[in-house]
Amino acid sequence: MPTFDDATIERLFGAEDAESENEERFKQYFVFNKAYHNLIQDLPIRIVVGHKGVGKSAILKRAYIHDRERNSLALFLQPNDIEGIWDPKDKSINELIEAWKTGIESIVQAKAIEAFTGASGAAASAAPGTTSGRLFERIRSYASKLLQEKAPNISSELAEAFVQQKRIVVYMDDMDRGWEASQTSIKNMSALLNAIRDMSNKEPNIFFRIGLRSDVYFLVRTSDESTDKIERHVIWLDWTNHDILCVAANRITTFFNMELSQEQIIKMEQGQITKQILARVIGPVYDVGRGHWANRPIHNVLLSLCRRRPRDLIKLFHGAARVAFREKSDLIRARHLEQTFSRYSEERLQDIINEFKSELPDIASLVLNMRPTKKELKASQSYRFSTDSILKKLHEIVGRTSLRFKNGRQVTQKSLLHFLYKIDFVTARKEVNGRVERYYFDQSRFLANEAVDFGFDWEVHPAYRWALQPSDIQEVIDSLD
Repeated sequence: MPTFDDATIERLFGAEDAESENEERFKQYFVFNKAYHNLIQDLPIRIVVGHKGVGKSAILKRAYIHDRERNSLALFLQPNDIEGIWDPKDKSINELIEAWKTGIESIVQAKAIEAFTGASGAAASAAPGTTSGRLFERIRSYASKLLQEKAPNISSELAEAFVQQKRIVVYMDDMDRGWEASQTSIKNMSALLNAIRDMSNKEPNIFFRIGLRSDVYFLVRTSDESTDKIERHVIWLDWTNHDILCVAANRITTFFNMELSQEQIIKMEQGQITKQILARVIGPVYDVGRGHWANRPIHNVLLSLCRRRPRDLIKLFHGAARVAFREKSDLIRARHLEQTFSRYSEERLQDIINEFKSELPDIASLVLNMRPTKKELKASQSYRFSTDSILKKLHEIVGRTSLRFKNGRQVTQKSLLHFLYKIDFVTARKEVNGRVERYYFDQSRFLANEAVDFGFDWEVHPAYRWALQPSDIQEVIDSLD
């Protein structure tokens, strides 16, 4: 059994973000899903869209590694690479598009030359023979010249493969860093997407792979009519609870060198995954407390707290493992997990405040005021609402707070319900034949439509409830089903 020190926790469950992960370990446990399959298709533009924590950076990183492994010319652009490209002051959308195209061309050329020769900065930008003609042809001619002249320090294998394959793959991650959800930011992001589309049409040998947060995509998509032309390029990075459990199981099996393939794990039932894999590191039953979770399989508890984001489950394992280490336990117990609930909930609430304050600056007041009142705490469904009751609660919040959307959208009870649904603070729910069906915004975006009531109820996601009611862990558990 492992000793849950920090180094072991990192190797066992993986880093919480792909950028920080050791490449070999990352390749070992990466789960190949349909989104990844669609990302690496031979199509000019692929835009991976999803909330923070769903694995956009991970899937882009794995595709980038895939291209490198087959000697494709793959270039990775990050926010620091594009600093200074655009200045939206007094510029039309067309001027911004041209600024993006010019800037991206310059960066791609410099990074390509750096990949071939190791030269960077001014030396790469000033390479001879790269100042006229189409971007791809300039780079191809330069690579051919390097090979003919047998230039020193040239990466011959990469240059030869590039000349033969005739493709450049440009990866762009975290382009929404510093996003403000203002009209200026929306206009600029729209210009970036249009620039990429224009470049792709002009340069069929250059392929673009981009990651965008879902809130950024939706604001741009609903503000700019031209973005209907990029909709076909979008890949929604979506996970079921079973998928997320398989992500964690795959990390555990590869750590212990268990002879189980990803395909075998995916075909297993969740109970089997718990007994055969998770039980290596965590007790298979939630054997503390009472209520809905009493003596339930541990995966029921873990998945109830995940917001359909793999990172959430990894954070739960990290937190509970640290508690187990403090108690000198070589197995994570349910009591260790329980001790992490409040902190986990506070961090997830802070996540959405950080992520969406650019759109609603006073989001903290909104979500904290969604905590149950004393009267609601006495009710059995303190975190569940009909549409009428949640609109009434939001009406009261609007009356005692000062809320405004950064892009000028009007603040009403219905616009706030739509916002809370979009950020996954509340989920839609309906009981069908004794079974509760839940929907997230990415699954069905119109359920919180301001004009139509589709007959769904609403509930605050369990991940946030301890942050709203920190005084009683068990009382929050009793609110769960």
